[in-house]
Amino acid sequence: MSKAQALCVAILFSFSAHALRPEPLFRLPSEAITLGPWSFSGLYGATFNQTLLRQWNAGGQNSLNTGFILRQSAEYASEKWAATQLLDAAYGLNFQEGIVRKIDDKLEYNVRLDHILSGQPLWKLSGFGSFKTQWYRGYAKPEDPDTAYVSRFMAPAYGIAGLGLTHKDEFMELYFSPLTAKYTLVLDPRLQNQGAFGLTSGQALRQEMGAYMNLRFKRNFPNKLAVDVRTNLFGNYLAAPFSVDIDADILVVYKATNHLSITLRTQGIYDRDIAVRDSNGDGKVDAPGIQLKQLSGVGLTYNFGTIK
Repeated sequence: MSKAQALCVAILFSFSAHALRPEPLFRLPSEAITLGPWSFSGLYGATFNQTLLRQWNAGGQNSLNTGFILRQSAEYASEKWAATQLLDAAYGLNFQEGIVRKIDDKLEYNVRLDHILSGQPLWKLSGFGSFKTQWYRGYAKPEDPDTAYVSRFMAPAYGIAGLGLTHKDEFMELYFSPLTAKYTLVLDPRLQNQGAFGLTSGQALRQEMGAYMNLRFKRNFPNKLAVDVRTNLFGNYLAAPFSVDIDADILVVYKATNHLSITLRTQGIYDRDIAVRDSNGDGKVDAPGIQLKQLSGVGLTYNFGTIK
């Protein structure tokens, strides 16, 4: 065999070997996506839990839980200015004995504009805005007729806007505003007439003025464990300055493989304007209390970069 023939054979063998092990045409990013001064990070997940029984002597009910979670972050950074946007969304359903129940529902958008103070790169003068509502109707009793819903999209919706200071280190971020406006919006005539969510009967919009604090802790541990904790506090100066509304959210993700994860999410809310318990035993919900939600599941997750 001549040298030219041997070279041709080697090229053909190399091409065939590469064809048997082709590189993927599209590779999902693992690091944050950077476009000029902008940086984009994300976390996406879907969970499933199923119970299937057939002639099970111990009893029980068939059920299926399914849901999704999305956290998308966009950040801008320059020498003196920075901006952070976060879209936080979740939705979950339970299917059991022909009845569909909503078990998770969240739609929240946060934006903050920071001006880095001279000589203090960790301290920033910040303007903050937040909008929060839900995707779909919620029912106290899912088997009741359609008129029994107790909440829906834009009923309620909460808006927050204020000026304050932000302090940030490697894992912790604290924002405090001594002057914050909070808006509660209910765009549903029936819920307006009920005076739900702290509004008077027939009222669609309520405004409050007070102090606001947002605390965020996020860390990815070496053992494939990620923790994201967010806590929001608001105190109304005029109505009840020593009664603080609290909204705390904890997300824990353990990555068993590159895409298969175990997810635990817990949320606790205390809002003095939302009645959730019967205070005198007359069968009517008339007093605020602690609202608690906990969801866990095994499912598919994908994330890139670090959610700020």
